Amino acid sequence: MKRYFECVDSYGNIQQYEVNLVDRKSYFSMHLMLRILNKTLLKKVNGILEKALRDEDYKFPANWDESFIERNIKGRINDFFLTGLTDWRELKNDNESIEDFNARFSIWLCNFHSINEKNDWQKQLLESVKLSICWFLTVAKDDEWIINNTEYPALYLLKEKGRNSELQQKYLDVLSESKLKNETELYFKHLNQSC
Repeated sequence: MKRYFECVDSYGNIQQYEVNLVDRKSYFSMHLMLRILNKTLLKKVNGILEKALRDEDYKFPANWDESFIERNIKGRINDFFLTGLTDWRELKNDNESIEDFNARFSIWLCNFHSINEKNDWQKQLLESVKLSICWFLTVAKDDEWIINNTEYPALYLLKEKGRNSELQQKYLDVLSESKLKNETELYFKHLNQSC
């Protein structure tokens, strides 16, 4: 069962706090996650991505049939995910060890038969809200954060802003890290043709 709380920030991002609780028959598994969606920006980014994915030079795996390819494309171009947090250990204090952080806050990813096994579960959930607010205040707060911390959205924004020398360097950085080099090359090709 997935449930989330969300709000829209001043930048137009949708901030989501998700509680994912799974009944594993003999126990429960819970994972708290944070997400930021930006439909306005990602619709533009995904418009370019769709052109890349539908390009005749795009190389899908040989064992994918047409219907699977189409489902994959639709799933990708309808995703408005900008960034997220799944591992809350990234939020530990600078002077805090992982062990100390886990002792203080472990509810973000846990298993239990009864929530009461976690003696301080209510305190930890309140702590998760405080940590999430801090995280939301530091990420995706402006175009510069997006340019420095994303791939295709960063390329799109740099192109849109006419920052061509930075665009070229960002493209080379994204391409060098990409596991889908063919896709990245085609995205860049269609980005340059579209904007």
